[in-house]
Amino acid sequence: MSNSSVVANDDRQFILAFDAGGTMTDAILVKPDGSFTVGKSISRREDEPRSYRESVTDAANNLGLTAEEVHARCGADIYCGTGMLNTVLTGNGRKVGLLVTRGFEDITVMEGGLTYLGQSQNETLHQQLHKHTRPLVHPKNVHGISERLSGGCYQGNIHLPPGHELIALNERQVVEATGKLLDAGVEVIGILFLYSFVDARHEHQAKAIAQRVMRERGMDLPVVCSADVAPVSKENNRLKSLLFQCFAAELVRDSLMAVETQAKAYGYQGRLLTLLSYGGAVNMEYERLYETMISGPIGGLIGAQFIGEKLGIPNIVTADMGGTSFDVGLIVEGRLGMSKSADIAGHRLALQMVELDSVGSGAGSVVWVDEYKRLHVGPDSAGAKVGVCLNFDRLTVTDINVVMGYVDPDYFLGGQVKLDRDAAMRALDIAVAQPLGLSVYEAGAGVLAIVNTQMNDLLRTMIASKGYDTHDFTLLYYGGAGPVHMYGYAEGIEFADIITMPWAAGFSAFGAACSEYMHRYSRGLRVLIPNQLNVADRTAVASQIHTAWADLEADAKLEMSREGVDPNKVTFRYGIAARYIGQLESFDTALESGEMAGPADIQRLIDAFEVMYTKVYPDGARFPDAGYAITAVHLEAIAPKPQPVLAEYPLSHAEPDALAYVGSREVYHAGRWTPFNVYEMAALKAGNIVQGPAIIRDPMTTVVIPPQRSMRFDKYRILHYQ
Repeated sequence: MSNSSVVANDDRQFILAFDAGGTMTDAILVKPDGSFTVGKSISRREDEPRSYRESVTDAANNLGLTAEEVHARCGADIYCGTGMLNTVLTGNGRKVGLLVTRGFEDITVMEGGLTYLGQSQNETLHQQLHKHTRPLVHPKNVHGISERLSGGCYQGNIHLPPGHELIALNERQVVEATGKLLDAGVEVIGILFLYSFVDARHEHQAKAIAQRVMRERGMDLPVVCSADVAPVSKENNRLKSLLFQCFAAELVRDSLMAVETQAKAYGYQGRLLTLLSYGGAVNMEYERLYETMISGPIGGLIGAQFIGEKLGIPNIVTADMGGTSFDVGLIVEGRLGMSKSADIAGHRLALQMVELDSVGSGAGSVVWVDEYKRLHVGPDSAGAKVGVCLNFDRLTVTDINVVMGYVDPDYFLGGQVKLDRDAAMRALDIAVAQPLGLSVYEAGAGVLAIVNTQMNDLLRTMIASKGYDTHDFTLLYYGGAGPVHMYGYAEGIEFADIITMPWAAGFSAFGAACSEYMHRYSRGLRVLIPNQLNVADRTAVASQIHTAWADLEADAKLEMSREGVDPNKVTFRYGIAARYIGQLESFDTALESGEMAGPADIQRLIDAFEVMYTKVYPDGARFPDAGYAITAVHLEAIAPKPQPVLAEYPLSHAEPDALAYVGSREVYHAGRWTPFNVYEMAALKAGNIVQGPAIIRDPMTTVVIPPQRSMRFDKYRILHYQ
């Protein structure tokens, strides 16, 4: 079938997905038969629509199509990246004003005492004072408001129900504070009251007053309530979520909408989507857009989960090496590891997030020697400038890979970009070799050994710290630089298998294509289930939970219908946050259904909690005699979305075809120059086995196979390292 007939006959069956990283913007184009092609562009933070245009055009050209032809037949378009995180890191967000419950005006500075966030382990354990994270709102723009609703009190015979008004909202203070914030030139106003997570009345009342003041002044600024952003307990974490939404999300939304405008200009008929930090896709008008803070790295884990299901691999450790960092995640028994409180850039948010550990070892990491002759790799990165090979003024890991022969300077991005090996050689000599008294190649080998050791340590620690054994895990590695370095960072670790994909450089984008269209909704709740609770009271508790879920279902259908989703096609997954009475921390518990009508359903809920608890702690840590406390309910709303399918290929013979062989080149490996055979990725077939020493080249990455090792292509053309 010709390319033109594919476009004519397959109505909106293409899937586009993008990973806009710090160095490259990867585009993956999934064809109707489930096969993929990858496009790339340099990431341009100042002009994301341009990077979008270039990467999608590159992918479309691989099929002999134009960007317009692809978009006209595109059923889903997902765009992920780290733009929002960069806004927080650089401090270039919106000017925020904040209204808080009176007495909590210093909450933005105190930040729960979490000054150790973002510190190294040595710094965290050292007994010293740490600097506070730079606040996202100036203390002068925080105003206290007299108000208080009860969060629910259970002491002896005293029972104050959640939401009981103890102190009425002081409307005069809201008017005065709003006026002061407007005079100070704030661009967005956030509202955080202490117990709004169980009753949002006061926050919404204050929002209405602030909007009235603005109308009287002829102004229109966003007003964001914490109850609408993160209606959960722990006011410090809830505050951080509110501030991320105010400071960064609303600003970044504008650039994301610009990318959507570009997609529509190419003829795309749907909405541009992005990924939530706990998986699932939403469009750019999603009210809690801060939840997409790290949408880029999440894609790789979702893709790994997809591959694990396809190949029957329950336990996977992912290794993503890009231009700026090396990110490691775990999938255990087919499930993504989740953290209830995300730690991002020195802030702890009330945000469920996929667990990732990172080190600043990327292909663009800067290499330097200090005055004490100590060698450093990262965390500074050249980003999209690659290194001295591409007119950057500092030496990077990519430069060293070029010098050592692992990366072909004439085949970067398939030859679209020419790298300067001589410049890299000079920089390595001046920056590392001469200060350390080494030859150029000894210096290069030493740097790569340090980089690989840092990543090797993170892999071991990530698995061992969870109490797991590497023998039970498959290593799935990806990212533009992952296949270049895997031989080093996986050395000495015994995995069940080590795999990657021909599209490893665009694997995070592929994972984005695999994601569900999903929103997550939470609501704080204060419900006790003592062991002696009678049937009538258990039925009442069931009614409370049912009502809370029904309200969240209504919110989900309304919000998703505004995004163009048919509410009749929305399905739900249900869960609760629960703990034993007397515990401080609650634990998320997934339930098989949202049926909640009476005592039997309450018992089913308790049984699910007990099963979950024994997966986290030993059986002896259970304390069912204490009874149970439900502190929140949540649900996930899922809507249909096109997803890719892994194509199967007939198995060929083990020996690659002669057409796949490109030639040979010398590589400085293991302390000496060694000839490596070079193969073309696209010409290798399912069933082929490539014996090392060899290099498989691809326009997007380079796969290094050391001596005494091999790479086998299975029926999906997934590569298995042996």
